[in-house]
Amino acid sequence: MTVKKLITLIAVSIFCLNTFAQDKTADVSSEKSTLILPKFKIMNIVDSVKFTEENLVKKKKTIFIYFGADCGHCTYFAKKMMDSLSLFENTQIIMVSSSEFSHIKKFSDDAKLSSCPFITVGRDGDYFFMTHFEIRQFPTAIVYDKKGKLLKRFESEISIADLANDKK
Repeated sequence: MTVKKLITLIAVSIFCLNTFAQDKTADVSSEKSTLILPKFKIMNIVDSVKFTEENLVKKKKTIFIYFGADCGHCTYFAKKMMDSLSLFENTQIIMVSSSEFSHIKKFSDDAKLSSCPFITVGRDGDYFFMTHFEIRQFPTAIVYDKKGKLLKRFESEISIADLANDKK
């Protein structure tokens, strides 16, 4: 093996370890750019109307869930969440994806997300959430308290109970 190949192999290995060896929940103290609820814009899949931070219910816990419309883990998570809606009654949930609009719509229809009044599903065509929150795994949940301050970040296999009961 040449030195160049060895260096490339080591670099790729380090990248993979950093990407895939993340905790399922992350300490948020070092994420300064995400400590306060950011300004954002998504297109609501129900009516294709712009949905922004201005549309959020004030003084209510907010959970952003970034998902892949074709992701098996995300489909499973959405089903578990819908089976436990009573845990989220005092929460607004914003489901966000950068997938194609038709795929997001199908995901939402299959999971019956639009049947819940406190869930909004939208498309992030600008990839704002993916870059701002440095999304690496699906699903990822970002939890903000009633005052718009970041509480917790969950990645990959998310416990519904932990997500619903996360308080600070």
